[in-house]
Amino acid sequence: MSLPPPIVPLTESALIDEAAQNLGCDLGDLMERAGTALAREAQRLVSGGPVLIACGQGNNGGDGYVCARILAESGRDVVVWAVTSPVSPLCIQAAEALPESVTRSSPPILIRPALVIDAVLGAGTRGRPREPIAGALTILREFALSGVPVLAADVPSGLGSDLEVPATRSVCFQTAKAELLRAGGEFTTVDLGIPPAAWQEIQPVCLRRFPPLRREGRKGNHGELLIIGGGLFPGALEFSARAAVRTGCDLVRAWTAGTAALPPTVVCHRQDRPSLVPADPEELTPLIVRAGAVLIGPGLGQEEGTYDAARQAFSLALELGVPVVLDADGITACAQQVRALEDPEARVLLTPHAREARTLLGSAATESSVHAFARRNRVILAKGMVDLVTDGWRWQHNHRGNPRMTVGGTGDVLAGLAAGLLARGALPYDAARMAVLWITTAGDSLWPERGPCYDTLDLIEALPQTLRRLMEPLGYWPPVA
Repeated sequence: MSLPPPIVPLTESALIDEAAQNLGCDLGDLMERAGTALAREAQRLVSGGPVLIACGQGNNGGDGYVCARILAESGRDVVVWAVTSPVSPLCIQAAEALPESVTRSSPPILIRPALVIDAVLGAGTRGRPREPIAGALTILREFALSGVPVLAADVPSGLGSDLEVPATRSVCFQTAKAELLRAGGEFTTVDLGIPPAAWQEIQPVCLRRFPPLRREGRKGNHGELLIIGGGLFPGALEFSARAAVRTGCDLVRAWTAGTAALPPTVVCHRQDRPSLVPADPEELTPLIVRAGAVLIGPGLGQEEGTYDAARQAFSLALELGVPVVLDADGITACAQQVRALEDPEARVLLTPHAREARTLLGSAATESSVHAFARRNRVILAKGMVDLVTDGWRWQHNHRGNPRMTVGGTGDVLAGLAAGLLARGALPYDAARMAVLWITTAGDSLWPERGPCYDTLDLIEALPQTLRRLMEPLGYWPPVA
């Protein structure tokens, strides 16, 4: 069953552009196609009369300059307003290519245009714009409020602020933008010819979201993770903890049971019994409060009381606003609570395999049904031959991995990586895709030489070098702010 086209947040645009370049696309060609699409939509929206095109300094402004050139060459009366002087090389190149028939203007604008094209700010801009852009957007808003139609390049400038330019229509480049759907604006999506892999498959550029360490950091600045699990199956908890430490977490704690020793890198809080049961809230709550994230499930087991312990920890974490990763038996234990989850601000990441996904959904688990179940407050990393990461709006596949990735403990390592990244400040969707990229790339580095002869400890040992190999081409190693 095919999934619907991903709907991405504005923050994803820069990653898609970089992934497109890595896949062989030329950004100049993409700008030409974007400007052409914008000009085509402008002709469709208003077929005659003068067109005012307001351009910014970046590649969004470059799209506007290309559009101006194409409209002028078709015989339209075009006025270009450089709100800020071009800065990006492609924007400069597009501005220099304008024909002499294009009028260059600046306030006060003496014409009343038949159409305004807003190419001031692109998808990468956040917050309330400052001068001189703020004043320019005020003028564009006045045109819009007086009845002049506005066509936005990708997204309206000032989106989400009081200076947002009301667009009659937006031309979204390549992918629909989630913020436009939430705002209810009219938009059309145009294909620029970017390979679908740039946004439908997990690409190494997602590691730009890897939380950097602070150069002047102190103990505790780089995240603390609490893991609920172990007891009868302490190995699973140990694998998760060892993996979490490799994400850069300053401290990993475990709330567990049994007598098995854990590595000295793990601070152990132990119940004096074979398996976990609900804890005294006065003991557990302080551990959750200080955690950057809680991982529930590795080695938890299905003994009497373990599910109640998982549900207690999940409820406390949600109540305290602490992000949660549910894995293995933690998913089964808390499935009903997840299905009833209403808090839109909750940050929950679930890492089910096929059987756990069926339990989670309470019905057959296909890619389509998993995607339909996912939400921004319950992101899913569905493990399989092809992994799926989804938040209900966007989704990405991961085709990496090899047959040995089924070795016991691999899922615990994946959960530990995702939870460690979450504890360090990554958002659930980013934590999920970075973790699955990292672990499968590490496994694939071992497979050609060792075949079926590597184990989970070998996989953990391969994580540091794998991360370096992935991040060095991004110019982001070591990841320090």
